Formats: sequence, structure tokens, C-alpha cells
Amino acid sequence: MVYGFGALGLAWPATRSFFLFFTPYTLLFGAVHLLWFEQMRQPKLWWMLLVVWMAGFLVEWAGVATGLVFGEYAYGEVLGPKLLGVPLIIGINWTILIYAAAQLANRIGVSVWLRPLVGATAVTLSDVLIEPVAVYFEFWNWVQPPFDALFVAPWQNYLAWWLFSFAVLWGFEAFKVTTNNPMLMRYWLFQLAFFLLLGILI
Repeated sequence: MVYGFGALGLAWPATRSFFLFFTPYTLLFGAVHLLWFEQMRQPKLWWMLLVVWMAGFLVEWAGVATGLVFGEYAYGEVLGPKLLGVPLIIGINWTILIYAAAQLANRIGVSVWLRPLVGATAVTLSDVLIEPVAVYFEFWNWVQPPFDALFVAPWQNYLAWWLFSFAVLWGFEAFKVTTNNPMLMRYWLFQLAFFLLLGILI
């Protein structure tokens, strides 16, 4: 219900600026809410999530600074305070996506060797939904020639998403990090539905 209300608020020009202001706070609240429901509260899970947050922030910093990771892009002001050109909330967003993908890959019953591949593919497909909406609302903006565009972002972006997701999800398997969060899949599905609905409305 919150995501449906938010999608309508963002789609309507009269309320858009109000809802955009609360975007980073909504992401932060969602992350805290999810972690509260985690039942496998092992120290290595918290350490792994911290590593993902740090790695996510660093890969975004490298991407913004060089243009060599995801392609040439820059963040707008919507996602809140930035450090080195990268919103602090971005590391949290990466953490939640990887966290959800790890649980998804674990639950569908594929082998340990296939889990990072399945999870990375799910995360990358999520970005296909996210990109058009994020660019429309100026979460970030791409600098690219038209012939290099694929679903708004350059192909390099999706490849980098997949490789980064695969690497950190492999870490989950290598260190046998498990999760059991009854809210996680629901949250992820609502988030994807939010971007899909917004993509239709705008």
C-alpha cells in the first residue's frame, strides 16, 4: 500500500516534489524495517551486509569518478547527501538488493554453484525496471551516444551490475552466509511493482 501510494504521489506533478524529498528516508526506513525481521542473526550475516554496503559505495564511487565501470553518469540531488559524488543511501540500496537476491537464490533450490548466477541475474533484471524511472526523476543521469543505449542505460551498466552482484553473492556462498527473513521477498516484489507501475504511469 505504501509503494502504491508513493507511485501515485510521484506520478502526479502536483505532489511529485514532496514525495521525491522523502525518497532517501523511505529507502532507509525500509532497510531498517527489513533487518528487524531477520531471524538468522548471525554475526557473519551482519558483517557480510556491511561488506556489501561498503563495496556498493566504492564501486559507485569508481563508476562516477571514472565512467569505466557502469558508463558515464552522475547523481542528482534526489537521493540525499553525497560523499565523493555518491549518495550515501546507494550503498544501502545495493545491500538490500543483494540481501534479497541471496535469499531468493537459496529458496528456489538450485545448487550452491548456481546461486550467485541466479541472484546476479535477478538483481540485473531489477535494474532494467529501475533505470527508466530513476533517470526520469533524475536520481542519476547518463552521458552516452544514442547508439550505445539499451533500456536508457548503456549495455556496460547491466554487465557491471551482473558482475558486481555475482561477486558479492559468491561471497555469501563462500562464507556460508544464510538468511531467513519472512518480509524480504515481499518487500522486493513490492519494490519491483512500484517501479513497474511508475514506468507505466510516467
